[in-house]
Amino acid sequence: MEADFYCAVMFPYPSAAGLHLGHYYNYAVIDSYCRWLRHCGTTVFQPFGYDAFGLPAENYARKVGRDPADVTFENIAQFRRQMARMNTCFEERLVTCDPSYVKWTQWIFTRLRERGLAYKAWGEVNWCPSCETVLANEQVIDGHCERCGSAVERRTMNQWSFRITDYRDRLITGLDRIDMPDSTKRMQRAWLADLRDWCVSRQRTWGCPIPVEGETDTLDTFVDSSFYYLRYLTDSDTEFLPEGCYQPVDLYVGGAEHACMHLIYTRFIHMVLFDLGVVPREEPFRKVIHQGVIRKDGAKMSKSKGNAVSPDDYDPDELRLYLMFIGPYFEGGEWSDEHITGQRRFLSRMRRWLESRGSDRIDLSAFKDQVDHDIRAFKFNKVVSGFMEFYNRHKHLRPDEDTARRIEEVLRVFAPGFRSCTH
Repeated sequence: MEADFYCAVMFPYPSAAGLHLGHYYNYAVIDSYCRWLRHCGTTVFQPFGYDAFGLPAENYARKVGRDPADVTFENIAQFRRQMARMNTCFEERLVTCDPSYVKWTQWIFTRLRERGLAYKAWGEVNWCPSCETVLANEQVIDGHCERCGSAVERRTMNQWSFRITDYRDRLITGLDRIDMPDSTKRMQRAWLADLRDWCVSRQRTWGCPIPVEGETDTLDTFVDSSFYYLRYLTDSDTEFLPEGCYQPVDLYVGGAEHACMHLIYTRFIHMVLFDLGVVPREEPFRKVIHQGVIRKDGAKMSKSKGNAVSPDDYDPDELRLYLMFIGPYFEGGEWSDEHITGQRRFLSRMRRWLESRGSDRIDLSAFKDQVDHDIRAFKFNKVVSGFMEFYNRHKHLRPDEDTARRIEEVLRVFAPGFRSCTH
């Protein structure tokens, strides 16, 4: 896969609840970032996939007496419909529960085991009696399972682990080579300093089977998600990553809640692959950013709080512009139905203005330079306000055909469904 720029977003777990505004804030806004790079002549690789194994699907399927695979693919179909409605340019490349992907998860486990980095040993673990599986320390909140709320027990069990402690020093020093938020680096350094080996055994069926004869446990889904950005680069069924296919991720975008476990596990697996000669770089990502949080009524949106907003209830262009405008991208902002209506009014004014053709030529160079500056600095809110200011400065003019076309091309980077009646 050859491109000037490789942009990856943290892929979603396809729950029955569908895409939420947090997904939209990542995927739609970063899609416009990639669209702008293409508008400027850059070729962009913008892949997508689904983190499809996991406990929620298994618990739900068990509750309703269904196969978790059927439930998962129904959810994926729903996500695909929502992604299509979002008008993004993401290219779906993989689903982690597909046999063509499972074989490579197992391949990685086998390579680690051959190097003595995967081992089985007795030790104390967190056990959720309701979910009937081992939990990572980070999945235990105040002594209770983060998913079901049941009190967690301590048990001694024979479990598979990865020797991530062997890579502790390299994982710490490697942080100096990544463009990553300072807060994330601090969290990783602190986590790597309460380093313990990574327990990867899970007592469930809806997961990647551990490729050892007689083993009934499956792998932690963090294993599945630790290398997917590499498998995006190839569809080879015979080689994990054929020669000449490698490309580092130039921009990786996802929630700050993944600052430690996912990002550290991914860096660990990548370092192992580097030692194996599979990849030519020790670190997987050139730059990592975290989108902010969308709040309503002063609290982070969630179904449990009763303040969740469905993206399906809004026009996708209006929603995209509003999320860009809601606040600094790394901070997020407060949801307001009144303010999203403002984006509807803005698009209506732009449509009427661009349809009112005349003979006026408008120099767009300074405006496009400012857009470029703001986009590359992830100041998406300033892009939207800049468009509004541009309109207010020029609304007394009647743009000629060429000017109107060029303005519309820029606007469609941020509102892909926008069309004036003359097009």
